[in-house]
Amino acid sequence: MKFACLQENLAKGLTTIYRAVPTKSTLPILSNVLLIAEEGRLKLSATNLETAITTHVGAQTEEPGSTTVPAKLLRDFVLNLPPSTINATLKDDILNLTSEKTKSKINGVSSDDYPTLPAFGAELPYVELNPIAFSDAVSVVAFSASTDESRPVFTGVYLNLSEEKLTIAASDGFRLSEKIIDVKEGKLKNFTVIIPAKTILEVSKIFSGSEESIRFGLNEDENLALFKSEDTLIATRILDGQYPDYKRIIPTESELSVEFSPVELLEAVKLTTVFAKDNTSPIKISFDTKGTMKIGLTTQEIGEHQSEISAQVEGEPFEIAFNSKYLLDFLNNVKAERITLKSKGKLTPCLIKPTETEDFIHIIMPMQVQGS
Repeated sequence: MKFACLQENLAKGLTTIYRAVPTKSTLPILSNVLLIAEEGRLKLSATNLETAITTHVGAQTEEPGSTTVPAKLLRDFVLNLPPSTINATLKDDILNLTSEKTKSKINGVSSDDYPTLPAFGAELPYVELNPIAFSDAVSVVAFSASTDESRPVFTGVYLNLSEEKLTIAASDGFRLSEKIIDVKEGKLKNFTVIIPAKTILEVSKIFSGSEESIRFGLNEDENLALFKSEDTLIATRILDGQYPDYKRIIPTESELSVEFSPVELLEAVKLTTVFAKDNTSPIKISFDTKGTMKIGLTTQEIGEHQSEISAQVEGEPFEIAFNSKYLLDFLNNVKAERITLKSKGKLTPCLIKPTETEDFIHIIMPMQVQGS
């Protein structure tokens, strides 16, 4: 194997595939990156056996071939090189790297020992996704997924395609985010899958700057979801299980509607959480028809605080309490000029969404606090 490529291209490729390199594994070779020199390009792959990422970078290949080398070592080395051309040759599973002012040798392991990686077959049915719309949708949904591995379904993001509308949703049982985006018609028709939230976040980051459509396909025989661009393929295991019917908790009517600035509320919540014992402490929010919204917290150990912001209030005001972390997660991830909050009561599911948006909703379950 003998090839040459630019430092910046190799660094980008290694950064992309490194997302699939496991931090710990019983199979040492999974800590390696698979390098395959092909005509006109270098193929890089990594897998943790749940997610596999393959990407290609431009290269001048004199001798095709393959090997595996420690992913972290190669990534760190290349990232620290100045912009230059990197020349690589393989001899006896030792990768020799030279640049303008450096010479290095990295001990490798035969590529024959590397696991077989998923492929996006020519006959695999797929739909096309707009990478910007998809990444934006994931960013306002995935934070609602659970991190509790004892409930695997809730650690995933729910995807449902119906009539060229892709619904993307996530919930941890106490909050819910749902976003609907358009997709281009393809051979992959109506489907429902659950993809690990951690993986779909990485997918959105990798493709967020892409100008070309993403192909999304399902390999049901291998229980895989696949995302493919011209240069990159990401394959991930689909989570088993039935996603709960979350539609039934979405409020269809309300007794209180409040419109406010998310920037002002974020500032108020940040100030209030300074007085919290931990990041899940309940924050009390009260409203009045004069156009104010009060955000406060009281703790015996620390003290108390109250902030006030302007708001448009319709309906009969009451006090409601929210998990402070949930409020911060929503306000940090959802960007809008104005936000509307709707509620039927202080202990019923509360709907929060950008005022001018109809394709996104967020639900938070209020908390019951002493004295409420």
